[in-house]
Amino acid sequence: MLARDLLPLLLLTSCSAGGGAAIATGADASTADAALDASDAPEAIFETGMNEGGSCRQGDGWIGVDADEDYDHDGWSIAQGDCNDCDPNTNPGAYDVPGNGVDEDCSGVADDEPASCDDGIDLTSNDPQDGARAVGLCRFAQESPADPRERTWGVLSAAYVLADGTLGMHYASHGILPDFGPFVHPQQGSRLLALSSAAARRPGDTGYRDPVQGDMGTSCATPPGWPKDFPSCPDPVSTTPIANDSASLALRVRVPTNAHGLSFKLTFYTTEFPGWVCKQFDDYFVALLGSTASNPGAQDGNIAFDPQGNALSVNTAFLEVCEPQVAGGKAFTCLQGNQALEGTGFEASSEEPHGHAATGWLETKAAVTPGEDAELRFVIWDAGDHLRGSTVLLDDFKWIADPGTKPETIRVENPK
Repeated sequence: MLARDLLPLLLLTSCSAGGGAAIATGADASTADAALDASDAPEAIFETGMNEGGSCRQGDGWIGVDADEDYDHDGWSIAQGDCNDCDPNTNPGAYDVPGNGVDEDCSGVADDEPASCDDGIDLTSNDPQDGARAVGLCRFAQESPADPRERTWGVLSAAYVLADGTLGMHYASHGILPDFGPFVHPQQGSRLLALSSAAARRPGDTGYRDPVQGDMGTSCATPPGWPKDFPSCPDPVSTTPIANDSASLALRVRVPTNAHGLSFKLTFYTTEFPGWVCKQFDDYFVALLGSTASNPGAQDGNIAFDPQGNALSVNTAFLEVCEPQVAGGKAFTCLQGNQALEGTGFEASSEEPHGHAATGWLETKAAVTPGEDAELRFVIWDAGDHLRGSTVLLDDFKWIADPGTKPETIRVENPK
């Protein structure tokens, strides 16, 4: 969901009298002017669904707006359900910004976007829409509704697929978890989505298997353009375009008309630490965004990468949940310690006395185009073999209203 601190003044609650526009319906200009004199922040005074026209304040005067006109050019007229045809950020396709007292989506109720929608989802649910809910996407939209009021933002389609987009993903390669051990909690709602090149389970869960063993029995092509070399490795890592044990949630989403970016949180766990740093068998996680917006630095659509340009893997600069050591000729300071490995299957064991490693919670941001149909695929796979799996946890999807969002992944300073 969309946090208030991500929403700039771009999302107008009403248009100011000084060069902006306020709207009035069912009243003549003199009545509307009197209302303006009584308030420094005029708001629309018509009701959704009224077929009369209205008036928008422009400078010192009023401009008549026909019910079918679409004065603000946002794709909806008053007759089609636009409850403020002076503000392009207000229409049935907008995100209803929480906490500002304004009904941006013209539902008739201000601030009514659901805060979460993942309570009670079963860990083993095979419904990909439940995967979207676990990530934090709570609206599901119709492809081509007859009524313009139903042309809302939301998930248009969701599917669990292999890395190449085909069917055949192992059912245990995804899971909807209430936590990941005692120290890793959902960042929004009560569930998070796990995708794994092993089993997306915690020790004790139905279907759990040691992530070192991996091998979910699937192979397919990698996403186009992948795999890639890791800038953090001293030599090129020779890999083939084959994705073993892959897991992916593929989403197609209609973007809100007042959103210019998106964000989500993730944390990546891998058993390839410490013994397989910069090897040809290393797992990959990528978040592939298909959007008409410009996202410089996103290689072949991947918006989840570290400051050096590495995709998330054992070779990422974000690997900080571990025990300090030298591995693969590189020093790992492990600034976050190894507590977050406990109870996950990635902690210390007889096979690996010092435990494996994770990134800790990260946040990825990228640009989208308002109102477009965007594609977003979360993909994890094993390169070169079927052993030593990795798991990614995904949660807390949000829309960003601020134009100019650039693709980046940063550490979350104070995760829940």
